Amino acid sequence: MDNKKLQLYFFIGLLFAVFVLALALFKPFIAPIALAFMAAIVVKPLDQKMLLAVRGRRTLAAILTVVIVLVIILVPLSILVREITVESLNFYADVRDSGIGSFSAVSGYFVEPLQRVFPEFNPDVEGYVRKIAVGLVDNAQGIFSSTASLALGVFVATVALYYLLRDGHSFRKSIIRLSPLADAYDTQIMDKVERAVNSVVRGSLFTSLIKGVLAALGFAIFGVPHAILWGALTAIVSLLPGIGAGLTIIPAALYLVATDAVGQSIGLLVWGFVVVGLVDNVIMPIVVGKGATMHPLFVLLSVIGGLSFFGPIGLFLGPLVIALLSALLEIYKLIILDDKDKKTISI
Repeated sequence: MDNKKLQLYFFIGLLFAVFVLALALFKPFIAPIALAFMAAIVVKPLDQKMLLAVRGRRTLAAILTVVIVLVIILVPLSILVREITVESLNFYADVRDSGIGSFSAVSGYFVEPLQRVFPEFNPDVEGYVRKIAVGLVDNAQGIFSSTASLALGVFVATVALYYLLRDGHSFRKSIIRLSPLADAYDTQIMDKVERAVNSVVRGSLFTSLIKGVLAALGFAIFGVPHAILWGALTAIVSLLPGIGAGLTIIPAALYLVATDAVGQSIGLLVWGFVVVGLVDNVIMPIVVGKGATMHPLFVLLSVIGGLSFFGPIGLFLGPLVIALLSALLEIYKLIILDDKDKKTISI
């Protein structure tokens, strides 16, 4: 065998082995680093403004941006997660101590009339509610089961965000130099990933969070118990195109009807369809802008799949994977399919 080929094969084998070892070392931190990567893309406009304000000093601009992110995003998000956990535990305690409690009114108001027409219709309402309560508590406790690892993850994500903001331009140039693809394709891949991440995070996820907050406010105003918990569920189901928020607001309105709060039920429906419904038409265009958008179905599936595969952090990692796949498919179209069409035309 040629000596140069032997050296090449040896080097590739060694590089692969070290790469696998490095991947094993970084595996515990993949999720925090991925979150930092997404955050760096989303807050890039803010970092650019900070860079102008401090006259091009990247270190200071990165520090200021990270501090703003921690104060405006991380602190409120931590408080929100804590409140959702408390609400989940309270909901579980209510179900455990007094059965389904006021939910029995819903059963008597809607289920019993249906049973007169369909005698075989006998849903286990109490069983469903208990399963929901247990599932919520299990997930809530899972988030805080290892406080040390959670704190370490937040620390790693914060440090990674700082370096991505400060040295991101250098990382970008290094990746372009190392990639065997043409520089134009590398640039397109990175640009498409940035647009896709912005579409998912600033568009779907952020607007869903706003819907959840507004829905929770409506639930609290019109007397629905455990308003923060149901607001969080509204944020998740809002990823469903078209009918998302209605999956929690309509049942909540029916619950109010069953508990003889008809006026509050009407008020909640108006709040849901007017206030919460305006988010898609008013806030989302402002937040997303004219960038490329990902189809809501793919956003929903990526969030559900991410949650089942990665756990709670999958809420962000799932869409990130799909965003990268979308960018790579676009580049495949440019490199392979378009080139094939050109060859066909020339023949």
